[in-house]
Amino acid sequence: VDTNPPDPQPLLSMATSTPAPWSELPHDVLDLIIDRLVSSPPRRGFFPSAWSLVRWVLGFSADFEKVRRDRHWVSAADRARFRAVCRSWHLAMRRHLSASRQLPWIVMSDGSFYTPSDDVCTSPPRLPTLPSNTTCIGSTDDWLTIDFTDAKKMHSYSLHNPFTGITVPLPELDAVIGDVSELFMVRKVLLRSTPSDIIAVMTNSRNRPLILIRTGKGVWLPEPQTGPFIYIVDIAFLGDKLYGITEAEDLVSLSIDFDSDGIPTVTSIERLIRHPPGYYHFGVWSDDDDNSESGINDVGTKDKVTNIDEGHIEVPSKEDSEEHALDELEKKTDDDVILEGATCWIDDEVPYEPKDFITLNRHLVKSCGKLLMVKRQLHWPSYSINFTRKVEVYEADVNGDAHWVPISGGLGSQALFISRFFCKSISTREDVDQDALHFIDTGEKYDMKSQSLSPSWKEIDYHGSTWIFSPELVV
Repeated sequence: VDTNPPDPQPLLSMATSTPAPWSELPHDVLDLIIDRLVSSPPRRGFFPSAWSLVRWVLGFSADFEKVRRDRHWVSAADRARFRAVCRSWHLAMRRHLSASRQLPWIVMSDGSFYTPSDDVCTSPPRLPTLPSNTTCIGSTDDWLTIDFTDAKKMHSYSLHNPFTGITVPLPELDAVIGDVSELFMVRKVLLRSTPSDIIAVMTNSRNRPLILIRTGKGVWLPEPQTGPFIYIVDIAFLGDKLYGITEAEDLVSLSIDFDSDGIPTVTSIERLIRHPPGYYHFGVWSDDDDNSESGINDVGTKDKVTNIDEGHIEVPSKEDSEEHALDELEKKTDDDVILEGATCWIDDEVPYEPKDFITLNRHLVKSCGKLLMVKRQLHWPSYSINFTRKVEVYEADVNGDAHWVPISGGLGSQALFISRFFCKSISTREDVDQDALHFIDTGEKYDMKSQSLSPSWKEIDYHGSTWIFSPELVV
């Protein structure tokens, strides 16, 4: 028997000692937590809290296997909480994200989605936060535009953020579109900044080709069937202005202001770049259109129009007259649509019948404070899948003799993500993505420096699909 037992006080002190501050956690432990906070979602859900992982790392839970099995993607709010713990945690998150490969997700019209780390499969899951009976018709950064159509074919539009679960109804857009023909299509929905700011909507209707919305305030429409609006094939916000390009490669800027009621209004139009001389393709915004439709006077390279009529749309009320009801009835059968805006021709080089088709699409992309035009020839073989035939990128030079300047050397460490619904340029440190263009419809990647194409996704139905970017990529 030990007649001199150890003093119990040191043992008591060890058992009751205060753990080290969280700010002193080693970097490898912080990286372990962040890996799980920013990982792609497994198929069982989106928003269960990842703080059980933090508790496990700190020693509060020993059931590691359960934590590993329950590892889910979490919202941007958890990442914000992580950064808010202390300065060292904030720096750890920034270091980790800057070193990781950040790519957008692909969301299809039915709400199913792929993340960059997913293996290609035939049955991708549907976004669990997406309201039922809705179709995805567009995107801007981390926001989706969704369309709910009821049994009476009436449309209800909303913005939905799958990273936060927030849904913002757009009743002003519902009032403008309402009950339309089956040929009607929303082509693009762009947010200038947040859902409470200006929202620009492109449609294929010649009577309402462009709609400007401010939620809770109202909408603006141009005069029906007028240029340049019916000729614009793509749009992009840069600063406070909205820019558009036509199939003939005109570049126009729309100055937007708010009226006394807070409704967005186009106050002036300026043609910054004129289509090439001798371009007589169908649908060209001509000088005659400048004078007869928009009142734009020819003043050289840049054409201006001011004091544009405001086309404010009010929400229909029960007191509407029969004349207004007849007006709405005409909208229901409005089949006077604008074509897709792609230039098409038959490939005469094919020595056999039937001939292959070639389409040329133009996309307008904001990149590093500049406007880029991406021209892409898409080859449609008769007995095979379509593929990219040629890619050209131009920068808008609006000084002096305004024109499109070809870009050949690279994109300045940028990567462009191109789709018919949304295009975005992001900065990347990954060599594999620098100076690359990703095309969502074919899954191809085009390297600007080597001028080579390589496949990145295969066997995915890209019809109606769009990009959506996690909050870390939204700048």
